[in-house]
Amino acid sequence: MNRPYVECGSKKTTYRNTGAKKQCTLKKTVRYAVAEKGFAFDSIEDAKDKDKWDAAVKDKKLFPLYDAEEYAIADTEATYWEGENTRLETTPAKKIRTFRSILGLCSYNALKSFDGQEMQAFEFTTDPGIKAVLTEDGKVKGQTVVLNIGRLQDATSELPQNAVVTVNYKDFNEREDFGADLRPEWSYLELYGIFDAFVDIVSADATEIKFTVSSGCGSGDELVTELTAADVEVRDAAGGVESVSFVAADPTDGIYTVTGTGFANGFTLGLVKVVSVGDMSFETPEPAKITVA
Repeated sequence: MNRPYVECGSKKTTYRNTGAKKQCTLKKTVRYAVAEKGFAFDSIEDAKDKDKWDAAVKDKKLFPLYDAEEYAIADTEATYWEGENTRLETTPAKKIRTFRSILGLCSYNALKSFDGQEMQAFEFTTDPGIKAVLTEDGKVKGQTVVLNIGRLQDATSELPQNAVVTVNYKDFNEREDFGADLRPEWSYLELYGIFDAFVDIVSADATEIKFTVSSGCGSGDELVTELTAADVEVRDAAGGVESVSFVAADPTDGIYTVTGTGFANGFTLGLVKVVSVGDMSFETPEPAKITVA
């Protein structure tokens, strides 16, 4: 005969040693980085390695967010139903943090793309430090969260243009029981997200294309002048990669040159996926279309 099957879990644990001559704590959170579900650094050493962070950003597995101004705790307490002899939790306690980021329109649109997504959150502190979680197999991940991105708020005489971000943590216990407080030798100020890079065609004919690359909101406002031949590709109208010779940017005007044969209308020029220049990464939202003179 079938009957109900119920398991009751016990949260009781053994008592732990309390000896401590010094309490090691991290300071205030000033920036978040979010990672896709399933992402983890392989070890504590990797989680403190700036090159590993840059590589994860370039692979689009990790996304540094913007400065967390006015960081605040907005936790809610659990609620209970109580009878004469029974007390049952009806709504669990929630761990919630809020902060405000000062944002331009392009950055706000980027931030808004994370709204409602379940991700992992690493927190950077002023020490500098990193709040993370240690997994059973020794890897380092972020706390599981869902971000809610508020509306873009216009500037006032007291406050620049901004948006409020609410961070909803899935479980208090993730950090309380399995937290990893790391102290890297680098600051969050050295970590960048991927920059949009825009290709502008200066001139083009059947054998030579001159162009500039700039980065910034919309059409770009800062020239990128340190790209190499491996960073740039020309494709024909059918999408095939063309063989070209590359000339580095002119130091006076930032103009690059590629030469080849048979360039025609409908060809495109852009960066090869995500490219790195020093500790910064760039990607073209879409390649520039070629119009041959």
